[in-house]
Formats: sequence, C-alpha cells, structure tokens
Amino acid sequence: MNGRVTAVSTDAAKVHMMVALVGKRSLKPVAVTFRPTRASLWVGAAALARRATVMSASKSRLKADLPKTGAFRKAWGHREPVLWAAVMVLLVTVQWPTLKGWYYRAAGTTAPASAVVWRSDFDGALAEARATHKRVLVDFSASWCPPCIAMKHEVWPDPDVARTIGASYVPLMVDADQDNGLSARYQVEGIPAVLVLDGDGRIVKRNDGFLPRAGMLTFLGSPTGPGGN
Repeated sequence: MNGRVTAVSTDAAKVHMMVALVGKRSLKPVAVTFRPTRASLWVGAAALARRATVMSASKSRLKADLPKTGAFRKAWGHREPVLWAAVMVLLVTVQWPTLKGWYYRAAGTTAPASAVVWRSDFDGALAEARATHKRVLVDFSASWCPPCIAMKHEVWPDPDVARTIGASYVPLMVDADQDNGLSARYQVEGIPAVLVLDGDGRIVKRNDGFLPRAGMLTFLGSPTGPGGN
C-alpha cells in the first residue's frame, strides 16, 4: 500500500517539475522520463476495460437499430412513388405558363388579336396619361418568351381585361430586346413584367412574372398589386 502511494506521489512530482520548467519558458527541449509503476499500469488497464465496454455497447445498439433502418427503407419504398408524383405535380404547376407558351410556339398557334390597343412610344404614353389623368400600364415582353406567349393567347385578348385597362390606363407594350434602356431604368430582370406608372414615369406598382386572366384583373383593380407588390 505504501509503495503504491509513494509511486503515485513520485509521478506527480515529475509532472510538477515539468510544469515548472515549462513555466520558465526555456527554449531548450525538456526531457522527463516516466517509468511505469504499478499504479499507472492499473490505471491503463482500467482505461482499456472501459473502452472495450463502450465499444461493445455501441455495437449492440447498432445491431438493435438495424431492424428499424430496414423498416424505414421499406416504408420509404412504399411512399417514394407518391412523393415523386407530388414533386412532379408541383413542378408542372409552377412551370405551367412556360409549358403552355412552349406548346403554343411548337404548335405554331397564332395568338388571337389583342383586345388591348397598345402604344409603343414611351414618352407619348406618359404625355397621354398626364392629359387624360390615367396611369400607364407597361408590359415588358418578347417574342421568344414562353410565359409572354401564353399571356398573348389568354390574357390580352380577354374583353374584361381590355375594358378595365381602357377605363383607367394607357397601355404600353415594350419589347425587352429593343427597349431603349427601359428595362435597366425600371430594373426589369425577367419577363413578363407588368408595371403601372404615373404620368411622370414613377412606379406605382408592379408584378414580375406571369399573370393569368383573373390575376391580371386583380392586379389592375388593386391599389398596390397582387400581394402588395
């Protein structure tokens, strides 16, 4: 018993000596030799036994979890087709205007005549808006844009849309490929984009993206546009 205590005390003294040497910040290497004692061997054996116990417990938990993992995979296998179908439906819903535009273009379907009488001169539209106390409705579009093509087929030929525009707006169609800097001026980064301007060209409200007939009527009648845009 006394020998074991003495051995531990001797190791502690060596540790204190090393700390003291490091505390002096000596630039020379410090070599302290530790000789194994009976106490240090007991401590090492106990650490190895504890490590083996932990590894055995971890292996047992892993085996217990394998059936759960298999059950999860089986459940996922049953639900995976449904989840993929839901994802596909969501994608088609979001991209539906683009898909319709592609269809109209691929089929070579000519859009019906627009019921909206579009202006093409920006300054002239602003002057007309000031003279008639109306606002300017600007549609940024392009011939290659699928959602724009869908709007030309389904929105602008609609008589209710044309009637609402004629009562309160001066309509201006802007070709995004030949806009004389208007896209940059109004920070139009994607088309279609529909803006409402006052007689001085300031933005009153805007909608970036496709609008169906009902959405357009809501936008035209709302003070701030869909969703407060």
